[in-house]
Amino acid sequence: MVDGHIHTAVESEKVTRHKHEISLFPHEAIGFVLRRAGLDLADLDYIATNWDARARSNLLYLRQAAGFLRRNCYAWNQIPLLVLTAASHHRRSFEYHFGPGIPPIRPVSHHLAHLGSCFTLSGFETAAVAIIDGSGEAECTSLYRCRGRDVKKLYSMDLPLDSLGHLYLSTTIHLGYAMGDEYKVMGMAAYGQPNRAYQGFFEECLHLLPEGRYRVSRKMAGNHLDRGFRFPSRVENIIGPPRHRGEPLTQRHMDLARALQTRVEEAVLHTVRHLKRITGETRLCMAGGVALNCLANSRVREESGFQELFIQPAAHDAGTALGAAAYLQYHVLKGPRPQPMRSAYLGPAYDDAAMESLLVRCGIPHTLCPDLEQAAARLLAEDRVLGWFQDRAEFGPRALGNRSILANPRHPEMKDRVNRAIKERESYRPFAPAILLEAASLYFSDITESPYMLLTARVRPEKRHEIAAVVHADGTARLQTVDRKSNPRFHRLIERFRERTGTPVLLNTSFNVAGEPIVLTPADALRCFYGSGIDTLALGNYLVAKNAAACYEPTGSRASDAISKMLVSADLPKPMAKKANGIHDSQ
Repeated sequence: MVDGHIHTAVESEKVTRHKHEISLFPHEAIGFVLRRAGLDLADLDYIATNWDARARSNLLYLRQAAGFLRRNCYAWNQIPLLVLTAASHHRRSFEYHFGPGIPPIRPVSHHLAHLGSCFTLSGFETAAVAIIDGSGEAECTSLYRCRGRDVKKLYSMDLPLDSLGHLYLSTTIHLGYAMGDEYKVMGMAAYGQPNRAYQGFFEECLHLLPEGRYRVSRKMAGNHLDRGFRFPSRVENIIGPPRHRGEPLTQRHMDLARALQTRVEEAVLHTVRHLKRITGETRLCMAGGVALNCLANSRVREESGFQELFIQPAAHDAGTALGAAAYLQYHVLKGPRPQPMRSAYLGPAYDDAAMESLLVRCGIPHTLCPDLEQAAARLLAEDRVLGWFQDRAEFGPRALGNRSILANPRHPEMKDRVNRAIKERESYRPFAPAILLEAASLYFSDITESPYMLLTARVRPEKRHEIAAVVHADGTARLQTVDRKSNPRFHRLIERFRERTGTPVLLNTSFNVAGEPIVLTPADALRCFYGSGIDTLALGNYLVAKNAAACYEPTGSRASDAISKMLVSADLPKPMAKKANGIHDSQ
């Protein structure tokens, strides 16, 4: 963040290419954003971290530690290690990777970093704020009333157990998925049927208490922090045995996902409705991993009583990098308030010269298109699947039209084709419609704007056949509204597609295959293109089509050895080399 402007933001996984990585120190991503800004670490005034790791602050863990021991839901011998080592971890890590001369490190507690990512960047002068995630330090859900710089914490639900995020994760693991796959369970919920036993389990597991509070039952949820977020075996007679990865999904699994989703929605609504009553605010800001649950968000928008809702596109932990910087600048240092976050396009961009250089060095045939949007719309109307790599990368887990795979939504079989031959993922998983903002009300009955794919809307019955590939099993869609100002090129592409087909909608999914992060650089895009069933790649103003020389196999195989070797030598960016002072750009 430079003078109140967000210069560059990128998730570490997109730089390292390790999806859902749990890195103790994201030094490659730190070096990446510094290079994009043309800065060395020594040029910075402050480093903001999204976790308060100071020894004095960690004394607050003592109360939680007693609860952990009393309720036997944590590996108690890890508590002293956490308190003793966390205080010096950040500085030692910076010095190890970047050398001495580190600017002052100012820690921001995790939930305040989430608050900085939503309220501080919302543009609202006053608002209620709900942070709902797994946990941050000791807090699982925390509620605030914010007026300018003044942040008043109202109350919180804390560890050791009271976490909606951990309950959702425990169920995700029970259903055979891993941490970070919660969105798969959310998508599965639409296929579930009401099941009294499962509903009763989650009602007993997650109690709703007066004054907007909730309590997670240790008896039902178990010691999930100590057991790898697994339910105790004694509840298997109610919810069935855990599904092992690779086993078929059955109706039982889908019913369990539905019961979980319904109860979590009820808990979120219960909390934010009380927040509305005690603050009287008309605007609500939300962040935390649970704020990526678009089904719960939609119910909040429709049923909570708040008139305006702001959820930033990286509502999960990645957004706390932004939030820590924003909170430090505005609320701690009393500097100017950062500019409101009006788009998610905060990552790197590459000009045509850089992309042409890469294509030439790799010997990849390509065509310069003076009217790319017209050419791309023609290909999409002919049912070609298009990789779309343009302008600045999105920050957050959603591809919003700059690092996207696009397809024609008018044929129901397109969903299965993209899932099977391109994304290599479960067949039930839905795709998002990207629709012109001005046409949204014609296709969706209960929404006008959703720029970040964080809300669902009901597709009008008379339009469901027209965009069948992006309508979920329950008749809804997790849509992206595209306006001319925030993304003019993507808007023009959808306009050209409408001119050809009459439909102002494209199927939009992230530019990656299963197990990989969204592409970040042109080299990432070329690897994914040649290793998947994508038909054509729009790389800036260049079109790249597959041919026999690319050794392409339509079953979704990875790039050929020849292509891989060429891309390794041409990759952007290269890992940063460490030197005694500051950083060195090895590019």
